[in-house]
Amino acid sequence: MRLPGWMCCVLPLLWACSNSDQATTLALTSVSPATKSMSECIDVKVGLTGVPPLTLDYGTSSAEAVTVKQVSIGPRRFEASSLQWADDGFHLPLSADLPEGKQDVRALLSNGQELVLPGGFEVTPPLQIDGFAMGYVVDHEPGEPFTLSIWAQGPDAERFQGKVYLSADRAVLQPAESAPFQDGKLTQTVTLSAPPETISIIHVVDCQGRRTESNEFVLNSP
Repeated sequence: MRLPGWMCCVLPLLWACSNSDQATTLALTSVSPATKSMSECIDVKVGLTGVPPLTLDYGTSSAEAVTVKQVSIGPRRFEASSLQWADDGFHLPLSADLPEGKQDVRALLSNGQELVLPGGFEVTPPLQIDGFAMGYVVDHEPGEPFTLSIWAQGPDAERFQGKVYLSADRAVLQPAESAPFQDGKLTQTVTLSAPPETISIIHVVDCQGRRTESNEFVLNSP
């Protein structure tokens, strides 16, 4: 943005204040959830607090707020365009291929500064998950919201907190990506769009290829 002429008189003061605060003005605070297993794909929220400092340009009498250019959790990098911003941080998806152990969380700013949350996220060993099971699906009208019940199966089923991907035969299912499992269980409201009297089956798969499907059901006429 272009600053009025009188602001040039206070640019040195603003520059000094900005530089003195840059190391502490923005800070990474937490990652939630703070852990995941190597068997899961999950979405996490990274907390970011503070007021972005200004980058000042004497030559053009302009000022720009510092922004986040890139975020990394361990070796996994995310460009700013892929982040989903919230009031107090941002959300990002984590795949199952992160290495086991504690991972540093880093944010590279547009002024070259790097924020670091040492060991802010931990990847735990793989879970023993055999697959999924789904509750019985009754007939529904097209576009009518209804609830799916899905369970992880296997010795570590109750520890599963990942997400799954949903689709249906001969119908469009929304949402295509589920909420996270809680204690190995998922209750997800979905809708199906298709012509009346469509016969369909719902398919479930996670990022590791474990899958299940529902019984056959009919989308009845309204």
